[in-house]
Amino acid sequence: MLSVRGLAKAYGDVHALRGADLDVAEGQIVALLGKNGAGKTTMISIIAGLLRPDTGTVTIDGFDAQRDLDRASKLLGIAPQDTGIYGVLTVRENLEFFANLAGVEKGVRPGRAESVAEQLGLTELLDRRASKLSGGEQRRLHTGCALVHTPKLLMLDEPTVGADVATRAQLIDFVRATANKGSAVIYTTHYLNEVEALDADIVIIDNGQILARGTRDELVEQHRLQGLEFTLTETLAEATRAELGAVEVGTHTYRIDQDLAVGALVAKLGDRSDHLVSVEAVRPDLESVFLAVTGDRLEEVSD
Repeated sequence: MLSVRGLAKAYGDVHALRGADLDVAEGQIVALLGKNGAGKTTMISIIAGLLRPDTGTVTIDGFDAQRDLDRASKLLGIAPQDTGIYGVLTVRENLEFFANLAGVEKGVRPGRAESVAEQLGLTELLDRRASKLSGGEQRRLHTGCALVHTPKLLMLDEPTVGADVATRAQLIDFVRATANKGSAVIYTTHYLNEVEALDADIVIIDNGQILARGTRDELVEQHRLQGLEFTLTETLAEATRAELGAVEVGTHTYRIDQDLAVGALVAKLGDRSDHLVSVEAVRPDLESVFLAVTGDRLEEVSD
């Protein structure tokens, strides 16, 4: 459905993308993981035709997205990070307006609006102005506006930022249902639990380059780091944390994402080992994979 080859984009001396390749098939969900500034939004903007790349090509269902922008744009739906709905319009009017923009025939729009509203739990709010919706309801409507024309390629850029737990669960279910109907989905997020809930294929991007791709299990196997999590009776000094490469994950609880034996940890702690309460080996996960691939942690966006 989507084929991206050699995308590059620079803003002066800042290289947002450096020859990135990406493929997404029908019915596939690809989670694009990267820190802020890694190049995720730039890539999505180029695929959507909102930005011109310096070099590279984008093909959507066989159409060159740069040369046949009108045809390609009708095949995709995009929900960017910033909520893009009209507060003075009702939920129904917003959905029908975006359906119209996407070329949905007039007689079909009401049915599409009601169908999307039902799937996103917005049926009882169809005649409420968008400005009167809660933050979570607005996020659902924002996503619905990208889906109302049943796109073949759906791109969601941080769709659950600021959303409540119930809204996140509804959006995750909706995205999975959309993929099951055959749409290709690109989903960017800082929440690794969402990636696992979606059972998405994963692409890790950093500094404008694609560094790794595969399923969760494939990436964990390829980049496994056996970490240690330990708890003390007191706070570990910041200098000691830095020396150990430890990150605080709870009250007096710390995690080291590297291959380190318990004996080696005790030796590194020295006299502080007298304050050890527990030490536990941590199984490799997506967080440790991201650290192994990029050398840094994936920060979660604060709500």
